[in-house]
Amino acid sequence: MTTNPKNKKEEARSVLLRHLGLPKGTRATVISYIRDPEISSFISIACNSIGVTLITEIDNISLSGADIWITDLLDESIPFLTLAQNRVVPIVPVSSSKQFSEFDPMRFEGNAFIFQSVDQFQIFEKLVRALENMRYAGDKRILLANVEKMV
Repeated sequence: MTTNPKNKKEEARSVLLRHLGLPKGTRATVISYIRDPEISSFISIACNSIGVTLITEIDNISLSGADIWITDLLDESIPFLTLAQNRVVPIVPVSSSKQFSEFDPMRFEGNAFIFQSVDQFQIFEKLVRALENMRYAGDKRILLANVEKMV
């Protein structure tokens, strides 16, 4: 018997929220792989002010239950496949990799939110855009399915 990916994700998210001691109605949980200390500080303050929980201590529970992961540098230290398998939405800098493509809800394509330069405001703009798209059930369903196809 296979588990519905949506139910599996919801259960992993519930486990993460309990693990972190957060209420069930938490807006979003975001894994941060941001290495620039100034950008990291800005994103932390911004997330706090909009009710988003930023996770910097990464473990298996956060890798499976988080809603979004965000990075300012793409490298081999990021467990891309694990995150994709667990339907965690990427926010990444532009790269030559064909692995990531900008999410376009009108065309039902794309699997990430991509910023053009490593700048705190561009990163935050993509985070807000991801949160907005995830509020709509249809957009969220398509986005998460596209993320899972990265595996």
